[in-house]
Amino acid sequence: MKTEFRSHLKNLLMLSSSNLLLKVYGEIYRIFLIRRFGAEPFGLVGMVFPFYRLLVILITMGLPAALVRLVAIEKARNNPAWILEAKKKASFFVSIPALIIAFFLFFFAKPLGALLFNDPRTGILLKCLALALNLNCLCLLYRGYFHGLNRIAPLVWSEAAETVGESIFVLFTLYTTAFSGVEKSAQTLAQGFIVGELTCLLLLCLYDYLFIRPSMKRPPQPVVPGRMLSCLLNSSFPLMAQQLILSLSRIADGILLPQLLKKGGLSPSLAATKLGEYWGMATPLLFFPLFLFSPLSTIILPATAQASIRQNLSFYLRKIRLLVGAALVYGLVAGGLLLRLGPAISFLFYQTTAAAQYLPFLLPALPFMVINQLLAPVAEGLGKQGFLLRATLVMLLIKTGVAAAFVPLPNFGLAGAAWSVSLSQALYCCLLLRETIFSPNITAKWFFLFHPRYLTSRGVTDQHSSMLR
Repeated sequence: MKTEFRSHLKNLLMLSSSNLLLKVYGEIYRIFLIRRFGAEPFGLVGMVFPFYRLLVILITMGLPAALVRLVAIEKARNNPAWILEAKKKASFFVSIPALIIAFFLFFFAKPLGALLFNDPRTGILLKCLALALNLNCLCLLYRGYFHGLNRIAPLVWSEAAETVGESIFVLFTLYTTAFSGVEKSAQTLAQGFIVGELTCLLLLCLYDYLFIRPSMKRPPQPVVPGRMLSCLLNSSFPLMAQQLILSLSRIADGILLPQLLKKGGLSPSLAATKLGEYWGMATPLLFFPLFLFSPLSTIILPATAQASIRQNLSFYLRKIRLLVGAALVYGLVAGGLLLRLGPAISFLFYQTTAAAQYLPFLLPALPFMVINQLLAPVAEGLGKQGFLLRATLVMLLIKTGVAAAFVPLPNFGLAGAAWSVSLSQALYCCLLLRETIFSPNITAKWFFLFHPRYLTSRGVTDQHSSMLR
């Protein structure tokens, strides 16, 4: 137990320190680019990226997240042969559709950008991102593989390599090329993303070849009959559906919010500027305090899966309750400080207080977001993918409805979108609390206000309860 605690503590310190350094570096880098490029290129990128993430979700089919849990379980059973076979087949499942979709996206980028976003400038961005599609999918798969093995070092170094590779390319291009407009600036940001993904994938493959595969093959381990590889896909489909719903919500933001702002009387250029202030300035201030608890979510998922195998789940959930209490206090304190110092921080970072106008509406979501970062991997480690899918659907219906009702109103604008984030995160937190730490019984009788038989197909049972049986 002491050895396991020390291992978790070491991983937490490594992730926390690297996450903090990358956050600080990323914020400085982003603020510098906003000052040089302006907010409009980031607004264009913010429109395109949700669609790109949708393609990534459809291609990966939830395999990275499912691989984390099943690899952690098979590692506890000392079954490296199954792990290597699962990684090999998952890579094949991801690479083939990624190459096919990237081919069509590259050649039909311009008409697709005009159709989806009503802005021809997004076509060149889609063409650039098509080149990064397979790289990004394989990076996510490798990260899930290392995550399940509890190998934190490659996760840390790959994120650092991705950030550094991207920033070096963008800064080099910035100082060696004459920029002529918003489209060129946005294209440079997209090209930097390609370089970052390529650097990340090369490092992950190199680490796997030099350190992971030799340790898993020598000395030879007895082959333990593991789960059928079809279980990997069965576990991944609810996760894919959940990620798909989240991606569709982001696409709705990228497509509907500009339309709603135009309906409220803003020009396309002014709408892109406002979205750049909201996505590129205010939202990062909301997400920045999460850096302290983000490493915990990385450790919690495989630890939860292993705790369920080792029959010490009740003790484990008591520890999670203590973390939730600490997360609530941290979220309230951080939100209060940001609310009080928001205008000064916005002016210090961006030389404008434009981001501060959204903080009073965004910051109520912060305590719930911190708690959700802890509880979502707990539910996923328990095998409650079906619950996460339903909870995400309910949350996003509320979020989209509130945003659609208030964003077109001149007195609200994007403040209505900020309120929708706060309300949806609060609802999601209540559902997660009910299903995890306050209801350790895996077969809960109720989901929110409805019985599960009205929300799921007949005969679907929880994977965790069948595993315990």
